[in-house]
Amino acid sequence: MADSLAKSERSSKWDILKLIMIFLVVLGHAADYYTADTESMKSLFFFIYTFHMPVFIFVSGLFAKRTVNEKRKDKIAGYLVVYLLFKIFDFGYKAIFVGAPKFSLLSESAAPWFMLALFEMTVITLIVKDFSPKFVLPISIALACIIGYDTEIRDFLALSRVIVYFPFYYIGYITDLKKLEEFCRKKTLKISSAIFLIAYAVIVFVFNDKMYWLRPLLTGRNPFSVLGPVSWEYGFLFRLGYYVIVAAVCLAIIVITPDKTHFGIIPKLGQRTLSVYFFHNFALFIIYPYLGGREFFESIFPIGAEWVTIPVSVIITIVFTLKPFNDFLSFFTAVPIRAEADKQLNR
Repeated sequence: MADSLAKSERSSKWDILKLIMIFLVVLGHAADYYTADTESMKSLFFFIYTFHMPVFIFVSGLFAKRTVNEKRKDKIAGYLVVYLLFKIFDFGYKAIFVGAPKFSLLSESAAPWFMLALFEMTVITLIVKDFSPKFVLPISIALACIIGYDTEIRDFLALSRVIVYFPFYYIGYITDLKKLEEFCRKKTLKISSAIFLIAYAVIVFVFNDKMYWLRPLLTGRNPFSVLGPVSWEYGFLFRLGYYVIVAAVCLAIIVITPDKTHFGIIPKLGQRTLSVYFFHNFALFIIYPYLGGREFFESIFPIGAEWVTIPVSVIITIVFTLKPFNDFLSFFTAVPIRAEADKQLNR
């Protein structure tokens, strides 16, 4: 889900990280089928949503340097192609299984938002790339704090998410890949990062009843008003606190991700995360609402059935990293590239 570098320049770390993150994306969405009445799934959902999309967006920015610096219109257009394909697919299966879903080409709250947001964040970075990060980053964070007070800017062009998540993308873009990898190899940092993540997970699971009300802040699409009476006075502080905590958690996740693995298939599967993102919601919909998966699992496991979401998410992740699904999307994302190549040949 991020631009690829040549294999000689690319550490397996990032593909391993992407595979872990896409699994957590699936698991977070699976857990959400239980969050209405299951405390453990509320905690799991909150923990995952703290970092899974910010990490993905940071990595997307990290590997967007060539796309931005060389103004790769073919790559940028690829995001829109996948977004449109995603919209059609999402509308299609909902029309078949749910009936009469709403369709808006320019407004998106479901999974396709990510591809639209990547397109917009790449274009924004292309515009601001020559300005000093000392100005761009603070302004982007300030804008995200201000935008939370506007109750109208939400899903149109995924603007709220674009503005809230853009700082992560931009930080990725301005980060030196080799220096980051060298920084992450420090053993003391790996140990402290692991301890920090464990401590954060414990806090989330133990005090979730006092934290879960902040859930709307984690999605990037909600105004501060959904947080209640304190939103007007403290909304911007919540957003700043969000950036501090999420940045720390994301860095810890990146640091503890190994540079290599004895299982060579893992980095390879990590290069196919887009197909998992594209198809996983459909699979979860079929398993849970359509086929009644929750009731079925509870009939087999009267206690702890909600944790079946883990093996279900593992299976979905593995299945949709298989080559046929990846090739299907690769065909469509290559359309802009083929068009550009034809254009060059016909000159």
